[in-house]
Amino acid sequence: MKQAAFLFLLSVASAVPAMAQDGPQDTSSQAVISSIVLALILSAIFLTAFLILRPRLPAVYQPKTYRAKPAWRNTEPLPSSILGWISPYLRNPDKEVLRINGLDAYSFILFMQLMIRIFVPIWLLSWVVLMPLYAANIDHGDGLNMFNFGSVIGAKSKTQQLRSSGVLILHYILVAWVVYNIHVIMTKFMELRKEFLTSPEHRNTNQAKTFLVTGVPNEMLSETRMKEVYADVPDGVKKVWINRNLKELPKMIEERDKNVNKLEGAVSKLIKTAAKNVKKGKVEPMALSDAQEPSLEVAEHYVPANKRPTHRLGKIPCIGEKVDTISHCREEITRLNNEIAQKREVVLDDYVNYPPESSAFVLCNSMLGAYTGSNGKVHPEPHKLAKRYREVHPGDIVWTNMNRNPYERKIRTIGFWALTIATIIFWVIPIALVSLFSSVDYLQQNVPFLGWISALQEPSGIPIGVIKAVLPTAALAILNSLLPPWLRWHAKQSGVPTRTGIELSLMDRFFPFQVIQNFIFLTILGGIQQQEDRFQKAIEDPPQFVATIAMAIPTQSNFFMQYVFLIGLSGASAMFLQLVPLIVYYVKIKFLSSTPRKLWHLRNDMGVPPFGQLFPVTLLITVLGFGYMILAPVMNGFASVTFFTLYLAYRYLFLYVFDCKPVNETAGLFFKKAINQTFVGLYVSLFVAALMYLFNSGANKNFIAMGVLTLVLLVLVIAYQVYLGFLWNKSMKEIPSILSQQAPMQQAVTDAPNAPPALPEKDAYYANAQQGALVQQQSAPAHVLQVEDVQASKEKDQAEEIKVMNAFYHPSRTSTQQTMWYPNDNFGIGRSQALADQKAGYESTTEHAFLNEKYKIEEDAVSPPGEDL
Repeated sequence: MKQAAFLFLLSVASAVPAMAQDGPQDTSSQAVISSIVLALILSAIFLTAFLILRPRLPAVYQPKTYRAKPAWRNTEPLPSSILGWISPYLRNPDKEVLRINGLDAYSFILFMQLMIRIFVPIWLLSWVVLMPLYAANIDHGDGLNMFNFGSVIGAKSKTQQLRSSGVLILHYILVAWVVYNIHVIMTKFMELRKEFLTSPEHRNTNQAKTFLVTGVPNEMLSETRMKEVYADVPDGVKKVWINRNLKELPKMIEERDKNVNKLEGAVSKLIKTAAKNVKKGKVEPMALSDAQEPSLEVAEHYVPANKRPTHRLGKIPCIGEKVDTISHCREEITRLNNEIAQKREVVLDDYVNYPPESSAFVLCNSMLGAYTGSNGKVHPEPHKLAKRYREVHPGDIVWTNMNRNPYERKIRTIGFWALTIATIIFWVIPIALVSLFSSVDYLQQNVPFLGWISALQEPSGIPIGVIKAVLPTAALAILNSLLPPWLRWHAKQSGVPTRTGIELSLMDRFFPFQVIQNFIFLTILGGIQQQEDRFQKAIEDPPQFVATIAMAIPTQSNFFMQYVFLIGLSGASAMFLQLVPLIVYYVKIKFLSSTPRKLWHLRNDMGVPPFGQLFPVTLLITVLGFGYMILAPVMNGFASVTFFTLYLAYRYLFLYVFDCKPVNETAGLFFKKAINQTFVGLYVSLFVAALMYLFNSGANKNFIAMGVLTLVLLVLVIAYQVYLGFLWNKSMKEIPSILSQQAPMQQAVTDAPNAPPALPEKDAYYANAQQGALVQQQSAPAHVLQVEDVQASKEKDQAEEIKVMNAFYHPSRTSTQQTMWYPNDNFGIGRSQALADQKAGYESTTEHAFLNEKYKIEEDAVSPPGEDL
């Protein structure tokens, strides 16, 4: 939800007066009404813009229909008519997300479905039963505040107090409904996860057969020794990579790559400068045929020496020797390539200066071997061979964290979790300032220099309800957007060795922050602000103080209703519109497409959802919904609408916009965490209700029994969550047995004469055939295979095998220099620079990149030269 901050800032500018009301009105209810009106208006604007722009801008609104690689991961394109897309979109099954984007993406859609299935019946039941029960014969409260638990628990009437027994019964029913649905979905998901992991398409990949082990002791840091350790795993070990401390080599690669990118940019800039001079008539074009081999001097005709791209050496900007960028970068690349080649020769055999480190990657011959090896304990001492990571991919590794020993990683983990906790604690300061906006009535009356707020309520001004609805929500959205990058850095610095592990750690850090700061603290602080006198009287009586806090919590539901509803309508419609990505896309195309490579990536790279951030943001709505489902049942309707609209929006994004790469697949581990964190909402609901019963037992002794029964339900829910964890572990332990049952069948197919190729290779071949068919605009049955040249097939297999055997060496040991890619211009500058690169000893090309008739850089490449996508 990157556009959240922008959305709510826009909502401030788009605010409109609410309908005028006669007489006094509860300003909290006015704020909710204002937010509903505002959300409806913004939603209409965003959706109208989306309907108009969608068919005109496929690069923004449906890139997943033609950009994915391999081509079989694309989805069917939608009709281009304004409304004709709706029916095909709704008919497209949710399982299509699983096919094109994997189990993590599909599990997020499952989570949204689960919330809809839970909240819609709760909405209907609570509004039919609870709201009349709360509002009947009420002797205090007005507006939406009459529909909260305090109307029963704090009422003076004995009849009203007795109604709390109905609340208790319904609380049991609703919690049982939530737990039942969680049980059903988790049972299905556990089977789906096992099916996904053990499918031929997955189990035959090298990712499924590889695990990372950390904490390897020095005496075991060799491929031979590690193969001996795991000699008994089923089907054996194919390859072991020992991580090594390469010292300065990674920095040399990084420096070379910087010069490569700088050289591409400088040549492209030189060509554009030449084109600009020709266009303005400052220079006459030279006649140059395609057959001619241009020299570097051709650029001098079009661009004077003092106009060539230059930069200064040194780390401090504007200080240092000024050099010609093209000449300097080419010399540096040549020098660094020679030094890197020499250093790699030294590293190959020098285990003294470049020693092995405490981690190793183990590639087994089967997925069963990887699971068996990663599950078994092979060393008696703690911290040695103790931490293992399955399903690792070279593209997912954070190489800077690979050299950390177990003790350093432990210390870092403790230290950065302490920093995360400190962030949560001290974030109360900006959150407290946010909460002040929701109490502008109090501010304008008690803070002298804020008296001007009352002027906004004039007939021509902004109603106070809009201020209370929009400003806190906008500020909260902006504050929330600042946290994920900071907390993600905590996870990385803790020593987590994979990017998916960092996202999972981010989820563990960001969710507690959401609950503690954005829910609990904000609720308590708002209650104190609204009932200052009552809190001052109770401050010296701890039990009474807790009771006062508990009584204040339901009254804060109105602020969260505004937040939930604005997210549900305005947020969901903004996700359809993709306003921020739309603006960013065209700004980047116009101002940042300085080379063919950058232009290609801007056009073809698709968005990837950060699940470690996406789930906690969604879970906050879940916790708010569960937390208030009894305390303030009006919230149930808001939560139902919000989850339904978010489901439609995210479903569209995962089908047509997002591209989740298999390299980052966790097979649903985010979903498992999300289900566990969902229980927090139930705990909040039960704990607060129990407190309200117990601390109001002076008014009705029956409240003691009701409070105890509520706590009993809380214990039962905790016990179920523990049981659910047991079920998960038991289910996942069945994976090796499933794989062992599949092994004989797989071996029989492999040993059969003239057997077809294994599924991953076959699927890759089909994908290539389909991609070629798309290019030629021809259709053919997917099962028809073209006969490939025997020698070409052999070379292809050898190249693939080399790639596999080098997969988990540090990239600085195996990576090759990127092929230089320049625009092919009529002046011969691009070709002359490519020839100079080739003479310097590295690859360079001008194919599929050119200047168009407007002298702007264009490209028509399937993929950038030298990049393995």
